Amino acid sequence: MSLGVETLFTSALGLRPPWAVESVKLDTVGRRIDFEITCQSARMACPECGAEHQPLHDRLRRSWRHLDFFQFEAWLHCDVPRVSCAACGKTTQVSVPWARSGSGFTAAFEALALALCRDLPVKQAAALF
Repeated sequence: MSLGVETLFTSALGLRPPWAVESVKLDTVGRRIDFEITCQSARMACPECGAEHQPLHDRLRRSWRHLDFFQFEAWLHCDVPRVSCAACGKTTQVSVPWARSGSGFTAAFEALALALCRDLPVKQAAALF
């Protein structure tokens, strides 16, 4: 059985439906890899009140720095859905499973950076990225 690169990276990133890697762009000269992630759902639970099956209002573009893949700087990009809730009347952006709300880094990247800063001077830890 042959897996597509998108399926392989969806699994490597630990994503589960409705989230999936839609495309991968590798820049060998710039030593960077960009993952385009999609949310494959037209309805989601309201992040504010929890009401199920609410329609999506729109999507907002976000990007997060991730841990390096194969010694390439890695970035995740996603048009993150906002739910328009009929129950509470709010329009709220859903949380993504790979990052804290408002962060520009994935949870895995933040964990590594904090672990390095615990044992190294911040300037030395920053130079590793």
